[in-house]
Amino acid sequence: MGDAPGSTGRSSSGGALCAGGLLGGKAWFWLPWPFLVVLDLWSKASVFDFLERTCPNRKYEVFAGSVSFELVSWGNTGTIWGLFQDGTVVLMVLRCAAVVGLFWFLGKTARTARLQKLVLSLILAGALGNLYDNFTRADRSVRDFLHFTGSWPFRWVVQVGG
Repeated sequence: MGDAPGSTGRSSSGGALCAGGLLGGKAWFWLPWPFLVVLDLWSKASVFDFLERTCPNRKYEVFAGSVSFELVSWGNTGTIWGLFQDGTVVLMVLRCAAVVGLFWFLGKTARTARLQKLVLSLILAGALGNLYDNFTRADRSVRDFLHFTGSWPFRWVVQVGG
């Protein structure tokens, strides 16, 4: 029925893990990321399979113009925009450390910070999808398949990889 006098209302078995730590009130984090990892891995596999079966040059133009968009099957052994191509193992270690740090950060996140928890879930899903690629592909690359080019105010070619 009620809590014992002097009780905090917390179960000693739940402690910080459930009451407010990693599990308690964190549905905005725990619910999205498994679905997003599956979606990430499925989309990469589907696009790479489609390009292998139908496009000898492994490129498929979706639309062209001042902004162009192609599906491509590229392996990126570096990081964003193809930086650090020779640092794959170091990047893998950093990604693993980032996942651990993300869980620590989640434990410190307030129950009411729903948007922050959702953003952490998106970051975790992306990191896990990339780590899956790193650990399962022979060249340890991350599969990238969305290629945008256009008249940007900066000089980079933007690549967004699943």
